[in-house]
Amino acid sequence: MQADVASALAEAANLLMVGMGVVFLFLTMLIGAVNLIAWVNRFFPEEVNSQGHTHSVAPKATQNSQQVSPKVVAAITAAVRQYRRNH
Repeated sequence: MQADVASALAEAANLLMVGMGVVFLFLTMLIGAVNLIAWVNRFFPEEVNSQGHTHSVAPKATQNSQQVSPKVVAAITAAVRQYRRNH
């Protein structure tokens, strides 16, 4: 009976080590892939939109802020003021 328990505990420890090793390897590879993508993105910061046009990240932010109409800005401002007044 004790040999069965010892054998089961050894198998459980072996399975634990293999499982933890696989998780550690996967997470290490995931962190490496994220760091690699961040490194590559520093050298190629351009984005491609759905229509295939290439543009840099900085003009996209300014372009979106210029396309918002003053009426939309006024509506958002009024909604925020009303929310803050009620809450």
